[in-house]
Amino acid sequence: MDNIHTMARLTEVSREHKKPLYLTSMDLKKAFDSIEIEAVMEALDNQVFPIQCINNLRELYKDFATKSSPFYNDINIDVERGVKKSGTISQLLFTATLENVVRTSG
Repeated sequence: MDNIHTMARLTEVSREHKKPLYLTSMDLKKAFDSIEIEAVMEALDNQVFPIQCINNLRELYKDFATKSSPFYNDINIDVERGVKKSGTISQLLFTATLENVVRTSG
């Protein structure tokens, strides 16, 4: 509800000052699931993270897989997207990647 109020207020102020208003919105509910791991590593490299941290994260995500067992048949699935949701680090990785996208797209 706060976002709706904020957007309404921004629209009102824009009209008062006769200035164009450009809005964008992002659905972040599934954001951690959709991010490509290589994009995360590129973002960290572009933002001058310590190389040892990047190497450790690469090792953590290397050969990352999950297993599903429909009808008692095990199926291994390689995971190429998604940030592991493990506390503070996952938020940092997502934020760094989003910031990198914003910087390089404009």
